[in-house]
Amino acid sequence: MRISEKSKIGNQMTERFGSMVVMTFLTPALDEIGLKLMKRRILLFLLLSLVLLAMIGCRSLEGKTDEQIAADYIQGLGYTIVVHEGEVLKYTLEQTMLENLYYMQLWAVQKKEPDAYIGKEIVTYRFIVKDHPLDQLYPPDDYDISVTVMIVDSKVIGGASGPKSKIKNLVMAGGEYSIEGKTLGDIKEMDYTQWLDYWQKKYGKRTE
Repeated sequence: MRISEKSKIGNQMTERFGSMVVMTFLTPALDEIGLKLMKRRILLFLLLSLVLLAMIGCRSLEGKTDEQIAADYIQGLGYTIVVHEGEVLKYTLEQTMLENLYYMQLWAVQKKEPDAYIGKEIVTYRFIVKDHPLDQLYPPDDYDISVTVMIVDSKVIGGASGPKSKIKNLVMAGGEYSIEGKTLGDIKEMDYTQWLDYWQKKYGKRTE
């Protein structure tokens, strides 16, 4: 074999050996870089997914009317809506209104005090429902159960329930129940006389 051929073969072997050495050192580094890129892609995918879900959730909430929000709340309590009676009352709550018997009875069965909603617009929606606790107290042949839901800024703040006579088509007077069918005593843990004294001291004398 000629010297030039031997030299050529030697050069090729050197190049191959050098390439193998370089690859041996580079492979772990390349693997690490690839792993980092994969992690970044996964993280980016998760972040984009969360943003997309948040956008969908916001659009879903924005697309609901106050009446739908109220209906969802009632159904979330396990009651079946029979009739949507729609908006029945809209007003801006004022301090003086809390001296009126109607509003006194209404707020007597709320878990929250009215103070936070003075000056706010309250919209009330009414529904006829079944599978409600009051079904056990009032014969369904004679009464429907009426439920009202109060909304402020597209959020449920409370409501009330009561029997509605099928004969006279009127909600019975003489006191309110909470949305869940609870009484003043159940919620406030005091009797009517004690609560009335507390209410008059805080909000003024009762006027009918």
